[in-house]
Amino acid sequence: MRHPSLSVIFLAVSLLGVTAFAGPEHKNLQVLPKTITNDELKKTMDGFTEQLGVKCTFCHVIDQYDKDERPHKADARRMIKLVQDMKAKKADYFGPRTKEAVITCSMCHKGKAEPEPFVP
Repeated sequence: MRHPSLSVIFLAVSLLGVTAFAGPEHKNLQVLPKTITNDELKKTMDGFTEQLGVKCTFCHVIDQYDKDERPHKADARRMIKLVQDMKAKKADYFGPRTKEAVITCSMCHKGKAEPEPFVP
C-alpha cells in the first residue's frame, strides 16, 4: 500500500537537498562577485567591520541587506573598487616591494570608520 504522505516527504527532502547545494542567491551585489559563497561573503563583511571598526548597520539595514538606503553602502562600493584598482595596479601605486595582502581598507582606515586626513 502506497502512502501519499511518504511521497510528499520524499519530494520535500529532495527539494531541500537541491536548494542546500544550489549556489547562493545574494541580491544586489554590484561590486563583489555574484558567485561569492556565503562563507566568502561573511568573511569579507567581517573584514570590513574589523578594518573600519563598525557594525553591519553602518552600511546595511538589518535583515534587508540588499537595500541601498544607507549612504555608507554606496561609499563602501566606491572604496571596494578603489582597493581592487590599487591591487590591480599595485606597481603603479606602491612599487614592486609592496605585498598585495597589505592593500586593504585598513591601510587608510586603521580601524576607524572615517580615515584620518593626510597632512603633509
